[in-house]
Amino acid sequence: MQVSTAVELIHQLVFFPGFEFKATDHTNRFEGSVKVRVEYDAWNTNRETLTDGQYTEKIKTYAEFPLMVEDLNDEVMLYRRLMRVLMRIYEHEAREALRVRGTSWSPFHPHRVGGMRRWLQTSVDDGLDLTGDFTFGLC
Repeated sequence: MQVSTAVELIHQLVFFPGFEFKATDHTNRFEGSVKVRVEYDAWNTNRETLTDGQYTEKIKTYAEFPLMVEDLNDEVMLYRRLMRVLMRIYEHEAREALRVRGTSWSPFHPHRVGGMRRWLQTSVDDGLDLTGDFTFGLC
């Protein structure tokens, strides 16, 4: 896929409320790639924003990343590749948000070395790969 085509296609995307997609030619840094910026609404998951076990402050945040497009044959594969990144963004936000009531400890916080290590150390087959099909169709 041509970089200019990928930029146009990404600019046409709609996702959940608060999500905005911006893409630019990134071939000056990585051949055959675009740079994508996803701006989105999220909860401020800092410990001090917890009130009675709930996050109370919304923020606008973003993720920026290069995306290889030169090897893609059609727009469906571009959308699939972008969806994989969107799922990682959600995973990142979820790891920030998960805390233990009382201590507000975040066992998998992606901005803390301990949280990063625990996430990697526990990333094994825990049986959930199959249970999604049996319960919620998540897989």
